[in-house]
Amino acid sequence: MCRQGWHTYGRYCYLVVSEKKGFSWPDSRHYCQMGSAELASIHSRAEVEFLVKLNYTRYHNLWIGLTKDSSYGWAWTDKSSFGFVNWAPGEPNEIFHPGGGAEKCVEMYVQDGKWNDNNCLEKRGFICRHRQCKKPVFCSSKYPLP
Repeated sequence: MCRQGWHTYGRYCYLVVSEKKGFSWPDSRHYCQMGSAELASIHSRAEVEFLVKLNYTRYHNLWIGLTKDSSYGWAWTDKSSFGFVNWAPGEPNEIFHPGGGAEKCVEMYVQDGKWNDNNCLEKRGFICRHRQCKKPVFCSSKYPLP
C-alpha cells in the first residue's frame, strides 16, 4: 500500500517531483526524508523504465539517491547494494564546475533513464522511494509542498 499520489512498483512506493523551479540534490533528499522516504535507489532496467514513464512533466532530469563519497566511491543513500548501473556513455566523468564543486550527485535523464553525475547544487526534479506500508495508518503522513 502506498500513500496517495505515490506509485507502486514491486515492494516500493515512488513519488516523482518535477516542477519548473527545480531543487538541489541536498534539498531533494531533505524533502524525501521529511516523509520517511529516501531519494530512489534503482536496481533494474525495468525499474528505470517504470520511473521514466512516471515523469509526466519532464521539466528537469531527476535526482536519484546515488552519490559519491570521497572514501567509499559511488553508493546509494539508502545503503542498498550498488550492483545495477545505467550510466550514459562517457559517464561518470566527474567534471569540476568552477565555483560550484565536483560532480558528486547523480541525475537520471528524462528521455532514456540513463545516469549522469552532476554538481549537487544544480536544480532538478527528484524521485523519492519508500517501502510499501503494511497498514493504512502508516501511509497517512502528508508531505509539505516543496
